[in-house]
Amino acid sequence: MPNNVPNLYRWGVFRRLATRLESLDHYLDAMTEIMKFSDAEDRQIRHYGHKIISLTEIAYATVNCSIGATLLVICSEENVPYKAAYFKMLVWIRRRRSAFPTYMNTRISALLDYAIEHNMVLRTKGIDPRVQLGIKELIIVRQPRAARQSTIEAATPVSSARGSYGLFKNSQRAT
Repeated sequence: MPNNVPNLYRWGVFRRLATRLESLDHYLDAMTEIMKFSDAEDRQIRHYGHKIISLTEIAYATVNCSIGATLLVICSEENVPYKAAYFKMLVWIRRRRSAFPTYMNTRISALLDYAIEHNMVLRTKGIDPRVQLGIKELIIVRQPRAARQSTIEAATPVSSARGSYGLFKNSQRAT
């Protein structure tokens, strides 16, 4: 394994990173160290996957308590680097998800589903939190209105569907 990737199975290395992630004082340095895995091979990610996800969960707890780990809320300019580092980590995990051990899927889904696997965007004072973080993989490109409408199929109203049972098998119309 390359020397630039930290050996997370050495207790001191993992504990030091975990401790640094627990406060914003050393948070960015720890995230930079963990992001060294972004260029790692799949076998390295499989080997350290459990530890990487554990560190990401610690990073989530810190960001959530200090700033708010959601894309639904903007943060102050001084907190943007911390939140951006966390979401860059999530984008990397999503991109390399297949390299992580399959037994980690539930924990990975818990991190991703709440944070980035949704299309809801709330703008505050005209600012999109996704744009504020500057992570292009998070930005939702809005489809033109005509394209959105073309994917919607019209359902047949129950009252006009003669000879059908409507929504329920034994439903009868009130007379």
